[in-house]
Amino acid sequence: MSEGSEEARMPSGKARPDGTVAGLSDAVRALRAELIDAMAAGKGEPLQFELGTVTMEFAVEVTADVEATGGVRFWVVELGGTRKVGRAATHTVTLEMKPRTSSGRSPMIADEE
Repeated sequence: MSEGSEEARMPSGKARPDGTVAGLSDAVRALRAELIDAMAAGKGEPLQFELGTVTMEFAVEVTADVEATGGVRFWVVELGGTRKVGRAATHTVTLEMKPRTSSGRSPMIADEE
């Protein structure tokens, strides 16, 4: 997903490896934003749905962070492409989350008619 010779960047401005689409935390953050938008759009609708368990599954690449922080980073990889880079390996990560509002309740999402 690189554009020309420019490195792809995350919202934080850090470069991300070729063949990846986002950091794992960026993908979860994007889902949270979508769910918040759905809740706002459904406020006051006559039919609402309680949001149950949300399951997200990703193909991820684990890399060592060579910057000052050290540690490990998880990158969501592009589907449909193949790539071989040094010691990088692709793994599957499944996250099961039970969303709660800031008050601790299960979120409600309304049907849009």
